[in-house]
Amino acid sequence: MRSLRDTQSAFSAAIRSGDGGSLASCVVAHGIAPERRIQIYRNNHQIVALATMQATYPVIERLGGSDWFRQSAAQYREEYPSRSGDLQHLGDRYPDFLRAALAGTAHAYFADVAALAWAYQLVLTAEERAPVDLAVLRAIAPQDYERLVFMPRPALRVVESEFPILAIWRANQPAAQSVPEIRLDANPSRVLLIRRNDHVELRELSLGGSLLLQQWLRGVPLGAAAAAAMAGTAAIAGTAAVAGTAAMPGSAVFDVQSCLSDLLGLETIAEIVPPHTGL
Repeated sequence: MRSLRDTQSAFSAAIRSGDGGSLASCVVAHGIAPERRIQIYRNNHQIVALATMQATYPVIERLGGSDWFRQSAAQYREEYPSRSGDLQHLGDRYPDFLRAALAGTAHAYFADVAALAWAYQLVLTAEERAPVDLAVLRAIAPQDYERLVFMPRPALRVVESEFPILAIWRANQPAAQSVPEIRLDANPSRVLLIRRNDHVELRELSLGGSLLLQQWLRGVPLGAAAAAAMAGTAAIAGTAAVAGTAAMPGSAVFDVQSCLSDLLGLETIAEIVPPHTGL
């Protein structure tokens, strides 16, 4: 007799492949052939899965067209079958899938736009934590500032791309009146996504601000985070100089005071951990 686990595995495989032959003996007909019953479940699964992907990646569907998106979503589900009973997680690997599928093509930028879309979903559903009260800094000696750990709010993500993904995202929203010409070799994007009371805000960060915030996301204290951001800024500016291309405006110099002020002003931080408390 087939075990429950084996039956469930066979049912899952039948839903994905459409081949329910090996499972038919376990299905009671009651007026509908077992193969037909399995096909009904498969059809419902396909409809719900596609609707979930469309809701998660509407910009990708608009960029690629409905027919292409349907095929792409189906191929994605074959390669990355769902590992969760929660539909929210269905599209978690789609940016990776597109990065591999479209590498070296004129549509390679789709993967980074998809990464932005997935970050949007994560920010929508993340835990809520209020921004830190900056008055806590008054109780900390200035010589201890470099050892402070700035803990970003959970409903926040940073997405970087060599392509202007924020401009592409905005141009392909339903409310967009027209689609402006966007050069894929324009300035790269460093996008902050942060949940506000009634919406998710998306905005471009400076190079220094992006590097500093990403260090904080790794739990790096302020002094070391600033040093890493400064080194990263200098490296990118140096690479641009060697290549004979222009660096992004403001990318050649890292101003820690300006970046710190900007990030705190955007209410990105949930907690500032003094050095004596540890982590």
